[in-house]
Amino acid sequence: MFDRQSRVYGNLLQAADIAVAFLALTLAYFSRSILVGWAPASIAPAFHPELLPYSHYLLYLLAVLPIWIPILRITQRYSRFYQVSASQHLFRIGRFVCAAGLAVGFFVFLFNLDVSRPVFFIFIGLSGLFLGLNRIVLHWILRTRNVNEHHQVRILIVGIDSRAKSVSQVLDRFRKWGYRVVGHLAPDEPWKEVPGIRILGSLEDLPGLLMDRLVVDEIIFVGAQPEDTRQFQEVLGFCEELGIRTRIAADFFPTSISRLSLDYLEELPLITFSTAPDQSVALVVKRVMDCVLASALLALAAPFMLLTMALIKFTSSGSVFYRQVRRGLYGREFSLVKFRTMVEGAEDQLRELRHLNEMDGPVFKMRKDPRVTPLGRILRRYSIDELPQLANVVRGEMSLVGPRAPLPEEVRHYSRSQRRRLSVKPGITCLWQISGRNELDFQKWMKLDLQYIDQWSLKLDLWILLKTIPAVVWGRGAS
Repeated sequence: MFDRQSRVYGNLLQAADIAVAFLALTLAYFSRSILVGWAPASIAPAFHPELLPYSHYLLYLLAVLPIWIPILRITQRYSRFYQVSASQHLFRIGRFVCAAGLAVGFFVFLFNLDVSRPVFFIFIGLSGLFLGLNRIVLHWILRTRNVNEHHQVRILIVGIDSRAKSVSQVLDRFRKWGYRVVGHLAPDEPWKEVPGIRILGSLEDLPGLLMDRLVVDEIIFVGAQPEDTRQFQEVLGFCEELGIRTRIAADFFPTSISRLSLDYLEELPLITFSTAPDQSVALVVKRVMDCVLASALLALAAPFMLLTMALIKFTSSGSVFYRQVRRGLYGREFSLVKFRTMVEGAEDQLRELRHLNEMDGPVFKMRKDPRVTPLGRILRRYSIDELPQLANVVRGEMSLVGPRAPLPEEVRHYSRSQRRRLSVKPGITCLWQISGRNELDFQKWMKLDLQYIDQWSLKLDLWILLKTIPAVVWGRGAS
């Protein structure tokens, strides 16, 4: 696992562990009254006759935090949490419970604080329990990348020497975190097969592989550089135009590229070149925001969606939903779901209408498309047909905000620079949506998507979401 990403998840785990203290205190405080009612008379003296207000205990906890947090850091060692086994996690949590219990107990004794003993012991016990739950949840989140293709990191290694093979072996140890080595490329011709690694071709084959169907998120250049330096730099420029993150072993430095950062694969320093958003914490927050908002919207809109389904079923023949293969992050294919707004068999009629296309480029747009049903025009005008895409967001195939998910045949007609729009997850709304999507020509549309990628931030996403509300309510720019 790359150290920077490890630090990100380690910091998130530490923040969750600190928050545990407040949750444990709250549950311990309010469970004390339940215990008093259940306790037999023989142990009643163990309970204080009066329980101070909750605000007092909250102040006590805030006063203890300067002791609590260092004990967490010392016992848990967040920087290397991903290398720790389940038994080691239990041992570390046990050490923390003992150390924190002694430290807090001494603090209470030293300042003669009026603390209920049941509250104290329940608080310490729940803290240890919730620390374990935090690790279970985090490991489950990370391991889902191992089974969900849309959460995996697919890596292509340029290099076939022993050093490149060792890098591949290190990455294979982190397969459970979602890292996949799709293969190797030989730096130059001719090359021979090497036992233990899968060679897809030479460096000259890279453009063809990426422009075809090979899904790659990152490329790592390891070992000897090719003899033709100009060719090597052209390949880096090609990767930049596609928006593919590039990492180079630190023994070779290209002259110019976009954002540059130094990362580590265990002890191997890697120079990273990236044009796609690379703010790890912000991207995690974006994903959490997608899941929470999409799930909430699905729950709130469920009755309305059921009504829409009934109307579609009674007003036209065919399926309620329309599924279509689209391209997602770095060309991953997925099934996009929408409410059906066209007559059954609309795809078969498309060839006859191609000459009426009102959009330049590979995208087909027609304001008065005869295939759209009367109900479908209403659904499209107010973007109701896109509500099922919230399920694509929850599954991780899409985001709430991002470029429109293109058809595979559209991608085949993209220029190299336009393919960079695939370097982020597609979204339900973006700059093109709030700018009047049918009033924009294809080149302006692509320019807005690339502008979104270059200027991405959580603030921009929130601004787009807020601007989408009036655009949907007033039906601006809909077909």
